[in-house]
Amino acid sequence: MISALLLAAGESRRMIDFKQLLTFRGKTFVECSADNLLASRAGEVIVVTGYREADVRNALSGRPVRFAHNPDFRSGMSSSIKRGVRAISDGARGMLVALVDQPQIGTDIFDMVIDFYERTRPLVVVPSYGGKNGHPVVIDLSLKDEILEMDPSQGLREVVRAHADRLLRIEVLSDAVITDFDYPEDYRRMK
Repeated sequence: MISALLLAAGESRRMIDFKQLLTFRGKTFVECSADNLLASRAGEVIVVTGYREADVRNALSGRPVRFAHNPDFRSGMSSSIKRGVRAISDGARGMLVALVDQPQIGTDIFDMVIDFYERTRPLVVVPSYGGKNGHPVVIDLSLKDEILEMDPSQGLREVVRAHADRLLRIEVLSDAVITDFDYPEDYRRMK
């Protein structure tokens, strides 16, 4: 089984508005991302919350996701990844890390990355577009201890670099894997 972690804990300081609740195609970012993950081949979807936890939970009300609250969300994405990893069900072989500010990533991309991991069994799968690495990333859970011990200033990059010899890239035909929405002008362009 592949566990999907949807990282939705941040404060969205650069965006000004709370990006988890911005709209994309008639839904909030967090709804789009969760729905696409739920429709994918992921065996479970864990939404890592932090800032405005109640608002994120309310937006996803009724969906079969699990929540993992990160009270230390202000210390950065690494703390959310660690919190999510601790919530993964026993029996999971790998984890897919998805970002809430990439609501345009569809089920087809999630399934492609999962399928590539399951067929080839590298330690890390990274989608790329035009030679640039993106998300969602799949990481084999044999690296769980390394993830839990990673340096917060380096994050997953540290783990990925340590296993560059067991990393496989999959080139995708969509720039969605390298596009996220950090600033108000990014969101205006998307709309």
